[in-house]
Amino acid sequence: MGTDQTLMHRFAIAQLAAAGVDRNLIIRESGIPEWTLSGDGVHLPSETFWRIWEVGARWLDDPDIALRVASRYELKMLRLYDYLFASAPTLGAGLATCGPYIAAVSTNHRFDLIETGHGPALRVDMVEGGGPARDQTHQWGLAAVLARARRAIDTPLVPTRVSLRQRAPRRLEVYREVFGDTTFEFGADLDAMTFRAADLERPLTTADPVLAEVLRPLAAALPPPPPLASAWPERVAVAIAEVLDDGEVSLEQVARRLATSPRTLQRRLAEAGTTWRLELDRARHARLVTAAAGGPLSPRRQAELLGYSDATSMRRVALRWAVASHAQRT
Repeated sequence: MGTDQTLMHRFAIAQLAAAGVDRNLIIRESGIPEWTLSGDGVHLPSETFWRIWEVGARWLDDPDIALRVASRYELKMLRLYDYLFASAPTLGAGLATCGPYIAAVSTNHRFDLIETGHGPALRVDMVEGGGPARDQTHQWGLAAVLARARRAIDTPLVPTRVSLRQRAPRRLEVYREVFGDTTFEFGADLDAMTFRAADLERPLTTADPVLAEVLRPLAAALPPPPPLASAWPERVAVAIAEVLDDGEVSLEQVARRLATSPRTLQRRLAEAGTTWRLELDRARHARLVTAAAGGPLSPRRQAELLGYSDATSMRRVALRWAVASHAQRT
């Protein structure tokens, strides 16, 4: 499980407490050790941060609580991570620090400045986790980055598009309050904010080239960002093994288990240089090798282990493996 810096926990807890939720209740129900909420902060399992939003949404009866809290983000709250952004000369240069230095605050998330068909966009993704926890945490992440940027720019900043993988909410009022009059895309393939190219050239009022120079060696000492691409094949392998325990396996079943869509799952695997078919074959082959170590297996038993309905399908895949193995040797 990835981890998040408790500097984020402290801010979220303080905001929920100000809204009327008992602080001790938040800490207890989120599984956060009290001692981690003072000093320089430490890293805790990411699920402790997710639970803060679950607790807040339940006790305040507010499904949009992560967005509301993020909109109150205080610049420099995350110390080095925020100073790297704030000292940059332009918005684009500031956003470009989000990805390489994310390990300062999280080992479970990735920010990437990418180019889309609609323009430059900041994408956020999670290495481990899905479902409502991912949705609320990504709401927080995008809205907090936007709030931070607005505090460093002297004119209004509104993204041209906000894409979210979650289902469309019943009401959009809070989304519009936080992100502004933008285009919302729900059920998207990614969680991202798109900006105008000209916006990325806008100067930051907090720019400090001297401080940026001082921070550069500190930033260079940070560990690399979490390997999102390589993490997906690993997650898929685990999910396939779990589904195989129940019988036949399909792309749709594995995608549901990973709280994503089949199309997004295939895209993630492509980004990692692999495919669904290849990962499925690898998982089946590994399962067969492990089972065969205990003694000979009948064709029918092999088919059962690998999620096939009959031995004929098993023979076809065995032939495919043999052909692939021969091609690799030659």
